[in-house]
Amino acid sequence: AVIAYNKPADFAGARTALRRLADRGSAIAETLMGVMAAKGQGRPADPAVAAGWWLRAASRGYAPAQLALAKALAQGKGISADPGQAWVWAKLASSTGNGTATQAMVLADRLFEGFDAETRARLETERAAWRPWPSR
Repeated sequence: AVIAYNKPADFAGARTALRRLADRGSAIAETLMGVMAAKGQGRPADPAVAAGWWLRAASRGYAPAQLALAKALAQGKGISADPGQAWVWAKLASSTGNGTATQAMVLADRLFEGFDAETRARLETERAAWRPWPSR
């Protein structure tokens, strides 16, 4: 949500505009909808709704959403804790080469240390086979 300097935030207006874009398949808008839900901007915070938005955007290949979803999965925040899936999403986000990549790599490395060899191999295969949803 864009907030003008020294003016009250219009979260309802931002949510309406972002929802319109998210419904058209914008991964950026889906990610921002998740951020608003997580932070309780304009409504009570709802981590489950946030995780749902991040899953949609992450599934389209948007690295910031992949990292947000990985963190939610690692912490069990709004979604059942799943370190393996958290690693997959963090590893996908780490391959982008942008500012998100460093944070994602740190999380992925931390999670990976806790897996046995069989789990590591299974997760590597899952990550390698992953393909994004098309954006509309």
